[in-house]
Amino acid sequence: MEFSVLIPTFNRRRILSLTLDALENQQGGGPGFEVIVVDDGSSDGTAEMLRERARSFRVPLLALSQPNRKQGAARNLGAREARGRHLVFLGDDTVPQPDFLAQHRLARDDDDHRRVVIGYTPWAREYPRTRFMEYIGEYGWQFGFKLIEDPDRVPFNFFYTSNLSISLRFFREAGGFDESFTEYGWEDMELGLRLERRGMRLVYNPQAVAYHHHPTAMSSFIRRQYTVGRTAWTFYRKHPDLESFLNVEKVPQYSLLQRLKMELLTRLCCATEHWRRPDLSRFYPHLMTYHYNRGILAGRHE
Repeated sequence: MEFSVLIPTFNRRRILSLTLDALENQQGGGPGFEVIVVDDGSSDGTAEMLRERARSFRVPLLALSQPNRKQGAARNLGAREARGRHLVFLGDDTVPQPDFLAQHRLARDDDDHRRVVIGYTPWAREYPRTRFMEYIGEYGWQFGFKLIEDPDRVPFNFFYTSNLSISLRFFREAGGFDESFTEYGWEDMELGLRLERRGMRLVYNPQAVAYHHHPTAMSSFIRRQYTVGRTAWTFYRKHPDLESFLNVEKVPQYSLLQRLKMELLTRLCCATEHWRRPDLSRFYPHLMTYHYNRGILAGRHE
């Protein structure tokens, strides 16, 4: 078996069902694949839906479950049961195109088990795209596809587990995901760093497309940025040589006036993200940095 498609999920039964539909209808021939879904403590009927789907699914479908322990632990659990030579990590809200697995297959190199492939994860066409969604999806805060300079030599910080294939052997050699990351962010990038130090060659195939069905408002993404900043300290303690990358030691202490200005700008940008005018997107980088730094300062205090 060539691929084990591994999907961690938590309370996304409807979108997960669309993702499974798309996997059931993959095209392109080649060796077979299996699908492994790890239910990370859902309470929305996901387990019942998976049992029903498994009865008639066109390819092997294995449903696993665990208490809510987050994505890293869920992916590790699935990888322990995988039978494919390669793992394909996919988000429960990323719906692949019919040639998704075929494109990952084309980008792989059977003679180099350290070759890792990321695909392209754009926003689903069904949802209107705001300026803010376009910004975070292409320029580095959620994904940074337009920042990739050489698709054959991609840095570790593009190790996006929403759409990625890796040899099972290489994944196990690195020890899998670090399960001490118990909040959103960093567990995938931290694994990418360890893999890079083991000789990973990360490549980008924009033809391996999985559409992201998770429209994101600026207000919710700001909360994410704060959490990512706060948990950056966990990453930093494990890899202190990344201080300049994480920027956790040189965060400025914002004055009351600076905080008031940034909070006002945040509210203005949130209120106008769906408007054509005024276009305040030039402030997005400053706002994302500010809220990331807020999280860092909170993490430092903790």
